Amino acid sequence: MKLLRHLPNTLTLCNLLFGVLAIMALVNEMITMMMVLMAGSLIADALDGALARKLGVDSALGLQLDSLADIVTFGVLPAMMLYYIGVHFGDGSIHHYVLGGFAALTSVSAGLRLGRFNIDVRPKDYFWGLATPAGGLMVAAWLWAQHTGIDYGLGVSSLPWLNIIVPIFLVIFYQAALKLPGLKSPKAGMITLIVLVLVILIGTILHGAIAIFLGVIVYIGLGLVNLVVKWY
Repeated sequence: MKLLRHLPNTLTLCNLLFGVLAIMALVNEMITMMMVLMAGSLIADALDGALARKLGVDSALGLQLDSLADIVTFGVLPAMMLYYIGVHFGDGSIHHYVLGGFAALTSVSAGLRLGRFNIDVRPKDYFWGLATPAGGLMVAAWLWAQHTGIDYGLGVSSLPWLNIIVPIFLVIFYQAALKLPGLKSPKAGMITLIVLVLVILIGTILHGAIAIFLGVIVYIGLGLVNLVVKWY
């Protein structure tokens, strides 16, 4: 039983380990391996908090470790992916320094988002602003779509200014006080999330990873609409 108490923090450290290894894989242009490692990070990140609550071992250390791991996996890694996208798939019309600057800003915004989450006193049944794992997944899906050549025209070879627009989108919506549904949301929010996830899954099966990229944008759009409609 004592060993089980350490399982949530062990999963958090696995998230960090996989994130660092994913960065190494990206640097070496091992895109498939990077995606597998990032998937491992996402699974570990989803399980650590749930297990901590289930076992009743929530702790200040676990909270800090979680944010430290997430800033690497869902802050630094996506920033490097954005830079990689611009350099390897772009048409060269945007200077590498500019690509790097805008990509790096997303990691800064992610860090601020994670720091604020730790001290946020608002109810945790909804996300307030885009969660960094969702932002990281969005970037990873966009990279995979271009890597496989199934981006349906949403690649930087045809739309180079997406290299600027996507980072700005993430910088803004990591901080925007939008109410977004999550796994701990009440019924209305949970139904909204389930329907969206099912649509994204079907879209991914039919059209590839670009559906995930677009799905996160729709997710943000739902938050914007909810400011007026308030259905969840």
